Amino acid sequence: MTPDAFPSEPVVCLLHEPFVGAFGLPVDVPFVSIKGDPSLRETVPLRPRQPSRIDPIAGEVLDVCAALLRDTGVYAIYVGFNSSEVRTESVFNPFAYEVHDAEDLVKPGYAARHFVAVPYGEKMRTVAWVRAMIQNGPLRAYLPAHWLKLMDENRDGWQPLEQTRIDAIVQSFNVLRGIEGYYLRNAAISLSEGLVRASYNCDGTYFVRAERFPEFVRDNTP
Repeated sequence: MTPDAFPSEPVVCLLHEPFVGAFGLPVDVPFVSIKGDPSLRETVPLRPRQPSRIDPIAGEVLDVCAALLRDTGVYAIYVGFNSSEVRTESVFNPFAYEVHDAEDLVKPGYAARHFVAVPYGEKMRTVAWVRAMIQNGPLRAYLPAHWLKLMDENRDGWQPLEQTRIDAIVQSFNVLRGIEGYYLRNAAISLSEGLVRASYNCDGTYFVRAERFPEFVRDNTP
């Protein structure tokens, strides 16, 4: 199964609209896809897969990633399977990110030394609070009326991802990494956006609502 063989609908194709907007996916769209560079798609058979440093420990790495999203201040994670890069974003410094080596991430004591434990509910309330503080602060005066309406509706209707869903979502990355031929190159999950991004070795990318991601993977893998 290749990413191009995944369901072609629904895909956002509206003129002058972003694939993923400032307020996430359109309410009636569970996922969108972007075809990558044709030169990369067409040469996939000529580029045999090379095991990365993360592959032998992928299960452990993803277990740690899930724990960081569940139990610490981390609200977004990017996993580069080819580069063994794990990038994290935290509520303690929301305008910056950290980059970790996957092999270091699973070493005893590493996560405890670099990440701060926070109850999940408290973290998600902080995400909502920071968003509301910024959107109702001085910068609000610069926004046009249609932005204000969309922003307020999105903020008022936002619901955090259920904590119990995180493990299944993150471990689904391993399923996609194991596909023969067309496999996952990197993936990311954002709790604040409720979105998963998955990019493949053919340079194609999918953006999927986080709560639907395990179902999406089950429906589209052998």
